[in-house]
Formats: sequence, C-alpha cells, structure tokens
Amino acid sequence: MRILKNLAIFCVFAISNNVFATGTGSVPKENDYYANYYDDTENSLLFKIRGFYAGTNAKMSSLPAPTNAGAAKPGKLAQQGYGFDTAMTIFVTDNIAAEVSLGLGFYKTKSSALLDAATAYGSGTSSLGKRNQIFIVPVTLSAQYHAAPYGGLRPYVGVGLNGTYMHTRSRAIKVDSGFGPVLQAGVDFISKDDTLFTLDIRQYLLKSKVKFKKGYLGTDGISSKVTWNPIVVSAGFGFKF
Repeated sequence: MRILKNLAIFCVFAISNNVFATGTGSVPKENDYYANYYDDTENSLLFKIRGFYAGTNAKMSSLPAPTNAGAAKPGKLAQQGYGFDTAMTIFVTDNIAAEVSLGLGFYKTKSSALLDAATAYGSGTSSLGKRNQIFIVPVTLSAQYHAAPYGGLRPYVGVGLNGTYMHTRSRAIKVDSGFGPVLQAGVDFISKDDTLFTLDIRQYLLKSKVKFKKGYLGTDGISSKVTWNPIVVSAGFGFKF
C-alpha cells in the first residue's frame, strides 16, 4: 500500500508539473540548450536569402607594354560589387554540414581602368564605349563545421569551391568566368519559431581573364589575367526545417 501511495503521489506530481510547463510555455529541461527549438540539427535543413557586398581589387596583370609612349598600364578593372544569393545548408551530423549557394550580382567597372587602357593602347576614351557593369552568377559548394550546433547563436566556419560566370554588355571588353577555392565564416541567430538571421563573410580566391576586343584596342586585341579575390560580406534571413 505504501508503494502504491508513493506511486500515486509521483504521478500526480508529474502530471501537475507537465500541465504547469505547458501553461507557461516553458519546457523544464536542464537548460535552455535543450528546449524545443534547440533540437538536434542532424538531418535538418537551413534555407537562407542573403544580400551581399563584394570588395575586390580586380587587378589586371600580364598586360603588354603600352603602345603609346609615356602611358601607364591599366590597374584595377573593378572595385566593388553588390548582389544577393540563396543558400541551402544540409546537416550530415550535428556539427558537419554541406552548403550550396547560387547568387546574382554585378561589379562596377572602373572608368579609370577603361581610360587608362584607351590611353595606353588605343586612340582615346571613345574607343571603349560606355562603362558597363560586369554581371556575375556565383555558384559555391562548401563544407561547414558548426562549433555550437545547439542554442540560438550558432557560429560556423567552412571551406569550398566556387565557380563564377561573368558577363558584360560592353562592346569593348569580354570577361571570362573564374574558378577557385573559398573560405567562409559566419553565425546564425535562430529563434524559437525556426526563423533565422544570418551574417556571413567569405574570401574567394578567384582569377579569370579579360580581353579588350580587336578593333577597340590594338589590331589583335589585348588580354590580361584578372585577380579578383573578393571579400564578400552578406546578411539575410531564412528558415530552419
């Protein structure tokens, strides 16, 4: 009888405690790291939409000697860019995830670069036409390590590969696509309703080629390697599934 009495008391206590927890909206776990919205991340998925700023040197190298005496070689092709991307992160374990992102943006072509090129190899600024943006479509696949996959604040680091398609409407220049590795670090702020805010910074090691077309500069056209190596800072929002 004593055992049954103790068991009954325990059941009443457990039921009343559960009702109290439900009514107050809190879960009486050991700490907040084990509340409902901090469940295990393995097999979970994050979807993000981010806007980004890209700072780049876009330094041109391997240019031939200027054909016009006293002229300097052109320097930076572009300096900054803007755009947005969408990313999907899939967790293989609680700490390891794979992310794929697809973006759309543009770099602003430096008018001084076109002027310097026209001065060094052409007959004036009019030969290069208008200053046009360089449109970019970056695709990045990276592996990430999430040091603290529980809680509302979740930092991570990553490494991956990037391919960036480049296109410009300028009649005078053609920019090739580029490929290279990427380093990544960021943090996700995840709320109780599985929405999130994200901050991310990536260092791309990206190179491509630019060609000043035949008829605009020189008789055969002039090409150069371009070292972009942009640092991309992005912020956005998303959802956890």
